Amino acid sequence: MSTQLFPPKPIMLRAYCSEDWSVVCTIHDRARPYELEGSFKPQALPSLTDDPDDLETFHRSEKFVACITEDVVGFVGVDENLVSWLYVDPDYFGLGIGRELLQLGIELAGPNAWTVVPNGNIRARRLYASEGFQIVRTFEGDYVGYPCPCLELALKQNHKQLCLEQTQFYAA
Repeated sequence: MSTQLFPPKPIMLRAYCSEDWSVVCTIHDRARPYELEGSFKPQALPSLTDDPDDLETFHRSEKFVACITEDVVGFVGVDENLVSWLYVDPDYFGLGIGRELLQLGIELAGPNAWTVVPNGNIRARRLYASEGFQIVRTFEGDYVGYPCPCLELALKQNHKQLCLEQTQFYAA
């Protein structure tokens, strides 16, 4: 985990391209244990390249990457209203990269944005809640044949408008 308070250089978001594939796989595979921590004790975590279901949803999603200088350090994917992918390289946790990617994901997904997170992924739950998502339902998911408690989160209706109104109220 990075000990820096801010990224060393500005974060740039750009469209994913096929040349990003290997680094995106590495980020996914490095961050996946953190995602599942507290919800699932995997015996063997498949790589993104080895999981047919993940590959299908990955390729179907509209994807963007976060870069610091030329280095890809995270990515987000959106499939219609679903924020289907959000991963940051663990070396860059806590620097606001996930938030910037999520904000882009919300912009792309629109006011009916939703996602699914493992129940034990406290870091993701806090991030999504801070951007206006709330729990809509809980369910027992399945991860490579093992049960994994999950949450479906949806963007609160009018959250951005409420934030704008609160900002205007406190500024007055």
